[in-house]
Amino acid sequence: MRKMWRKIREKWLSFWDDDTYDPGKNHLSQTDKRSLLYGGFMIAAATMTVTIFVIGINDIKANRQNTEDMADIVKMVSTYMATATDSEYEKIAETIRRDLVFSEYGGDVENLIKYIPNTAEICSVERGNCPFRTCLVFPNTGELYGLDIYEETGEPDSTEEQNCLQYSFGYDEVSEAHVSIATCPGEGKSSVSIQRGRGIVSGHRMKNLFCDTCIGKMLHTMEHQIVEEVIICDLVEKKFYPVEEGTLQIGSYEFEILYDDGDYTIEIRDVEGT
Repeated sequence: MRKMWRKIREKWLSFWDDDTYDPGKNHLSQTDKRSLLYGGFMIAAATMTVTIFVIGINDIKANRQNTEDMADIVKMVSTYMATATDSEYEKIAETIRRDLVFSEYGGDVENLIKYIPNTAEICSVERGNCPFRTCLVFPNTGELYGLDIYEETGEPDSTEEQNCLQYSFGYDEVSEAHVSIATCPGEGKSSVSIQRGRGIVSGHRMKNLFCDTCIGKMLHTMEHQIVEEVIICDLVEKKFYPVEEGTLQIGSYEFEILYDDGDYTIEIRDVEGT
């Protein structure tokens, strides 16, 4: 390595050998070398400057054209909406949604709804007043329905509380999905029935009910899933799980999800208490 650097140094010093005019020498003088290097540097700098200038001009033109095209689209949409009759309004809105929105964003809903301002004062998942670890989340309503067999205080003490069935119900008016939950703490099990509706999830409503972090997690969970209007949530770990056939364990609870003619049933049992 030392010999290599010594040779490089010798070549470098030899290149810059300060000599006077001597017809007997075959190499360029120091003045000629500096002139050539200076000229090469100036040509390269000028070429780079011209290239950057041309690229900048093209970007400005492209941005101006995009702005004008977007203004024309907004004017066109506004005109159609303002002049449409009640019978035409829904058809025009559907056409705009299909031809303009989905042609640009496809199935990337997360990238699409980022343009909707988030107006949620308190995130439904982060508000921290749910006495359960696991729950069902309705993205359209922000409602949480507890799935724990026992509350945070532990197993009930009285025999009467242990033997009684506890029922809770949920309904999503947007997707028209129904959920019923029957819990029997004495037997350490619970049963959930999900009757699917229209499978609609409103990005506008989610922006009013959840923070952007939770919305991103839910959208990733919904991706490529059949059931989108109901999601399983672990409030401790802040994780979301899709409602799909299979077995899932969260904490001490095991979830067995079954499919039945378009609807789903979730059988929950306490695996640590059995």
